[in-house]
Amino acid sequence: MSDANNLTLSPYYLNTRRLSELTGVEIPIIAQRSLNENSGERAQAMRFASGIARELLNSGSIPSLIRAFAASGAGDTPFVASLWAVFTFRDVAGALAGERKGKTKKPGTFTATMQLGDTEFEIAGALSNDHLYSETAPGILSKRRRMLVVGRFELRDKVFELQPYIIGDMVRDLGSGMQMSWSQSVRAYPEFISTFTKMKDVNASTATDLKTLLDTPEDDVKHAFATIIGEPFVPKDWGGEKSDLQTSRVRIDDRPVSAAFIFKGPAVKGEMHPNNMGKRGDQLVRAFDEPVDLVVVQHCNKIANSVVRIAEALAVDPKRPRRYCIIDGEDTVRILKAYGLFPPPGAPSAP
Repeated sequence: MSDANNLTLSPYYLNTRRLSELTGVEIPIIAQRSLNENSGERAQAMRFASGIARELLNSGSIPSLIRAFAASGAGDTPFVASLWAVFTFRDVAGALAGERKGKTKKPGTFTATMQLGDTEFEIAGALSNDHLYSETAPGILSKRRRMLVVGRFELRDKVFELQPYIIGDMVRDLGSGMQMSWSQSVRAYPEFISTFTKMKDVNASTATDLKTLLDTPEDDVKHAFATIIGEPFVPKDWGGEKSDLQTSRVRIDDRPVSAAFIFKGPAVKGEMHPNNMGKRGDQLVRAFDEPVDLVVVQHCNKIANSVVRIAEALAVDPKRPRRYCIIDGEDTVRILKAYGLFPPPGAPSAP
């Protein structure tokens, strides 16, 4: 997708010693001085290090925490991975102020939570004044922020202790020196997808509508969506599939976009959670392995925020950024009504 191209890292924290160890590239040692000792030479060394960090991220050699967990579970061996999530940062500016006053350095900290499979894990770590990228970093690394963090994860009980190597935002170049965080574009809401735009004219679903949808087989909903999209090739379900429907006929801003759909019908009772999406939630991970620019998750009922957070984390992949879309039961009814397919007709008979 064109607006996902030329994404780049806007760094706020770089552990240059660890970056050198990972890449074999020597970074000037002055980059390891505290931000309180910032200078032109340190800033230049940090800019050099940011280029190394971008190359490392774009190489695809750093797996995401979610992919690593889906592949093998959470083992006891520490590993290097990345995570895009909402982090809460505390006392970063205070740590710098304490150091300037000659006090014992109490580091800034950060925490987050992430649902992996059927378990919610906490992520926690500390920050060093020596690795803060620039004078703007303490202000950015405060309160709750969506960030990409790369570092060494070590599991202790249900807490991942994280030693951060890279902390930053993935930004899109808007030209004239303007940048926008990819987090503002990564979610595609169904009303603003050209293929489903008629749903804007449909009122909210009634309780009767939602009950009808809950009684509708998943395959019927899949065929109805294929009809709306104009996709004539609808695969049969089988255990090894990465997604339920793949198409190049979805349009956003009237431009064709390749998309992969996951459909979840009434077999999933109530709200859908990550553990409803395969072993350790790996069905969603597999969908993001498809060669597409948009991954759509549809369910006949409510979709838990934990599913949304995982989809966002997988979409913000420095090597292969893309968008995701969440379509719950309410959205499903409105889309099908807008195109005269509610309740959906039965799926075509197999030839």
